[in-house]
Amino acid sequence: MVKSRDTSPELTLRKSLWRMGLRYRLGGYGLTGKPDIVFVSSKVAIFVDGDYWHGNQWRIRNKKSLKDQLRNINNSEYWEKKITGNIERDRKNNELLEKGGWRVLRFWESDIKKRLDSVVEEVVSIINRHKE
Repeated sequence: MVKSRDTSPELTLRKSLWRMGLRYRLGGYGLTGKPDIVFVSSKVAIFVDGDYWHGNQWRIRNKKSLKDQLRNINNSEYWEKKITGNIERDRKNNELLEKGGWRVLRFWESDIKKRLDSVVEEVVSIINRHKE
């Protein structure tokens, strides 16, 4: 079973933000798309997107496209439809949240693993900008 919350990259980011003194809400706070981390007073919604499920893995693997990545797997048409559907849903959720005045941040799981400090720095910068 694939976890939709409390994934390793999500927990890593949450712990780092907490150590920086940033306090947040979990569980989507009733928002469209169920963000992983929510800063209510700053109106910042953060999503931690899995590379495979949200369509970034083909870039990591130096493939030409998602279709190229899925070429030799069973039921590739199903998986391509599933992942492109996730990408489109993410885009629509971003639009809806932004129309509601929310700042949406999306981070790939691979970015959290490879460059956690810069991801945390970006979040801190945006939260601090709201306080000014």
